[in-house]
Amino acid sequence: MKKTFVSNLILLMSVNLLVKPFWILGIDRGVQNKVGYEAYGIYADLFAFSMLFITLLDLGLNTYMSSNVAKDPEKLRSEFAALTGFKLASSLVYLGITLILGTFNNYDSDRISLLLMLGLNQILGYFYTYFRSIVGGLQLFKTDALLSIVDRTLMIIFCGLMLWSGLFEISISRFIYAQTIAYSVAATLALWFILPHLKHINREINFLILKKVIRQMLPYALLSLLMTFYTRLDVVLIRNLASEGDLQNGIYASAYRLLEAANMMAALVAMLLLPIFSKMIAKKEALSPLVQFSTGLMLLPAFSLGMITFFWKQPLIRLLNHQSTDYSGDVFGIVMLCFVPLALMYIYGTLLTANGNLRVLNIMAAIGLLLNIGFNLWLIPIHQALGAAIAAIITQGFVGISNFYLGKKQLKIRFEPSFSKNLMISLILVFGMAYSTFSMKLDWVFGSTLIILTTILCMFIFKMIDLKQAFALIKSRNE
Repeated sequence: MKKTFVSNLILLMSVNLLVKPFWILGIDRGVQNKVGYEAYGIYADLFAFSMLFITLLDLGLNTYMSSNVAKDPEKLRSEFAALTGFKLASSLVYLGITLILGTFNNYDSDRISLLLMLGLNQILGYFYTYFRSIVGGLQLFKTDALLSIVDRTLMIIFCGLMLWSGLFEISISRFIYAQTIAYSVAATLALWFILPHLKHINREINFLILKKVIRQMLPYALLSLLMTFYTRLDVVLIRNLASEGDLQNGIYASAYRLLEAANMMAALVAMLLLPIFSKMIAKKEALSPLVQFSTGLMLLPAFSLGMITFFWKQPLIRLLNHQSTDYSGDVFGIVMLCFVPLALMYIYGTLLTANGNLRVLNIMAAIGLLLNIGFNLWLIPIHQALGAAIAAIITQGFVGISNFYLGKKQLKIRFEPSFSKNLMISLILVFGMAYSTFSMKLDWVFGSTLIILTTILCMFIFKMIDLKQAFALIKSRNE
């Protein structure tokens, strides 16, 4: 299973590294630089608001399908019609609730119109990921890797024409419409790929099956709701609690841009791990080797990125946004530290999900939400966007560490003694390199390069990536 994971991870990362970072750092950054902090802050606020009730679009359905189709492909034939019909109905409920509550949140008619389009985009996006979850559950990892970049590739083409061709002037509304077209095409293509597996499905909606599945999905839905709130509510709170809320949201969104790019890549690893973990658990295979490998692969690079962006936050944020200030850099530096606990969450939260430990995950997410709300209510009025960043690192730190501890405990994961020691040495070496190069006031490019080289050397010297295994894998893929 480790070979399967690594092989498909190479393909998945290769295609996504070509597309998704460019979307975040090229297109999304270009749009904010064109329209300005305040206009982009309006978009960030509306986008976050459209995400608050996104659980109604999913209700844990994507995770359920990916995990359970991997364990038993027959579930696709018996449950697809019922679950897809349910997903359509829940989409209408989501859209209605979002628009009604948007009105109560004092959005004017222009913002409601934009919120409507963003809501439609969320529906299309979740159907796209729903169809992809089925592809992953069927273990069609190469197909899923190619599908994973369709939406962003189309958005890059459409938005790139507006940004750089001079044929159209970019605006927030056109930015949103370009996403609508891209999601529509991507969802249609993903459905086309699974159609051959739907030839013998039960086309009648069996309400007994639907009721049973919904009961099974409720813990997934609650987890999705709690996670959405503790990751998206801060933007809505900034608008209502901070002075110049739209401006502060623009600063916060700019700080989050690189984290979103990193999260996209880490989330792909989690999507790949979920069906593999589920199948291994169903077959009662040893999980420790793959979990150990995933930890080494994810944690050290995440820590390295966190150190680079924390110590050289000022030059990096100015590179990302032309309007940045020292204050923007401070927000950015703290936000990027969130990627370290997020890396743990993507591995161990996925492990707990595959094992069905939803009650534990929901308790941890509920505590995380309470922490997030409490710290945001306290810190945003005082420190504005910086207060939200501090609340975010506290929340994500708690969730990541608790997922790591409980994942190891519940699944009885045992690391090799040398791995734990080598991982700790590597983290200390990376931190030492970051601190010393920053203290010596080296150029940020040179300093970052030294940190990256230290990280790579540690991963190979301490065998977090086994060179023999990597070469054997590449050779087997070329045969």
